[in-house]
Amino acid sequence: MAVVGLDFTHIDNILEALIVIAPAMVANATPLLVKGKRPVDGGRVFLDGRRILGDGKTWEGSLAGFIAGSLTALILAALLGWEELAVIGSAASLGAILGDMAGSFIKRRLGLKRGAPAPLLDQLDFYFGALALTVILGVDWSLKAVVEAAIVVVIAHVASNFGAYLMGIKNVPW
Repeated sequence: MAVVGLDFTHIDNILEALIVIAPAMVANATPLLVKGKRPVDGGRVFLDGRRILGDGKTWEGSLAGFIAGSLTALILAALLGWEELAVIGSAASLGAILGDMAGSFIKRRLGLKRGAPAPLLDQLDFYFGALALTVILGVDWSLKAVVEAAIVVVIAHVASNFGAYLMGIKNVPW
């Protein structure tokens, strides 16, 4: 379906990719602003004796991220006249939250504490979660678009985290 010169059935360029991923980026950033008190893992530990996710992944932050990402998707859908973007962007938002949780799960298995850096995992876990859910919905990504968007996501993630650190929102610059 072509909208404003863009073809969203097959994502092959960076602009299309960023439009689809924008709600996921918002969903990933929003939990930083919400001081949740109820960890998603309920304080439970995995087979290795370590927390499943840790205190940083809360129900409140996850819900706020999903809502903010979905609202972003609705706004973009309205601005671009592409109704399906509301659904795809909401799915990308959910995928971002789940991908971030998967990243936390991996970090706990590696013995990394909350806030410890894990280069590329920290920047791309939410992106791959978002990508996976959009693919499930039928979005056809070219390898070129996936790679180009990943590069932009990494740069934006590093820059926004450093900005959040400078503003006192994050305790670490990564």
